[in-house]
Amino acid sequence: MENLKKLKKFFFKNILYFIFGSYLTYMLGFYFFNLQLGYIMGGDSSRYIDGANNILNWKLPDGKGTSYLGYIIYIAIFKYFKLDLTYVVLSQILLTFTSSICLYKITKKITSQSISIFVLSLYLFYFPLQMWNFYILTETIFICLIIFIIYFFVFFKKRNVLILTLLIVFYISIRPHGIILIPSLSLALLILLYLNNKLRILYLTIILLIILFFPILSLLNLYLENENIVNSIANLGIIWGYEDKNNYLDYKIPAIINNDFLSLLLFIKNNILIFMIGFFKKIWFFNFRIRPYYSDFHNFYIIAFNLVYWPAAIIGLLKVQNKNNLGIILMYCMFIFFNLAIGLSWADWDGRFSLYILPIIFIFAGIGFHNIRGLKDKFF
Repeated sequence: MENLKKLKKFFFKNILYFIFGSYLTYMLGFYFFNLQLGYIMGGDSSRYIDGANNILNWKLPDGKGTSYLGYIIYIAIFKYFKLDLTYVVLSQILLTFTSSICLYKITKKITSQSISIFVLSLYLFYFPLQMWNFYILTETIFICLIIFIIYFFVFFKKRNVLILTLLIVFYISIRPHGIILIPSLSLALLILLYLNNKLRILYLTIILLIILFFPILSLLNLYLENENIVNSIANLGIIWGYEDKNNYLDYKIPAIINNDFLSLLLFIKNNILIFMIGFFKKIWFFNFRIRPYYSDFHNFYIIAFNLVYWPAAIIGLLKVQNKNNLGIILMYCMFIFFNLAIGLSWADWDGRFSLYILPIIFIFAGIGFHNIRGLKDKFF
């Protein structure tokens, strides 16, 4: 019995070193032996690189480039110091490593050490998530930033307010999906105030949000205009880029479209039944990540991982104990608003969009496993 305790102590003392060491070996091994250039270019990479060159020549991005200003500036920093794009990849691996520590600490606070080790391993060794480290694309930084933001809210300290503010601004500026943080954080704050019975501050916050409604609406309309949202919903189908008749729905498109929030609401009202069918199909593909055009092996791989974390994540979503924490409430709100955003737009071709909240789902899965283990200990 004493030897078993010593073995358990040794395991928990050294397992993190083993996991982190394996991850860095895995990432750097892939980097040095599989990448000829040291990085991989994606479809939007040229937009970020050209935007970075423009910034170094004192020209701000225009059009859709403004929605990715944060990542463009990030690339520009490396170019300013004459660093090759391979350093961007290395920095993204380092950011993922750092975010994994934050993810581990968040999960450990909510569940237990053993469960947090499981969630950490799931995050670091789920290849569809980690492969984006090697691309000159926004995905890695966008995913890492939301983990950092949730971490600083879960372990909130007043001295970190400036860091949190910078992270939030950076997150919003990385890509268009960043705007989802604004309604998510607003709702999370209102819920926290209500749970703490701070009604006076709650009412003042509601008044402030009403005052800020039009500036926020203007920002939202700018995003909707850049995305040409109504035509995109009608013409891009359930899954963007999938050319199949079953992928498209027969919407009624108005003759005049302003591509603002009001136009979107009117479009939904005039197509409510068809829209709801498409809405739930998009959410299905968004969360479960399978695609009709993937190979059987690819879909089986995704389904296998889905079966590992999704049943537990559903339990975790329903069984979170410490809900009186802004970081935990924010996780709920981000999950809800991301699903709403996808339902109102489209599921993407390669399942990247779902990766943006996958660490949150992993945390909920950890909570679910923690509750399952609690039931096991109680009854057995």
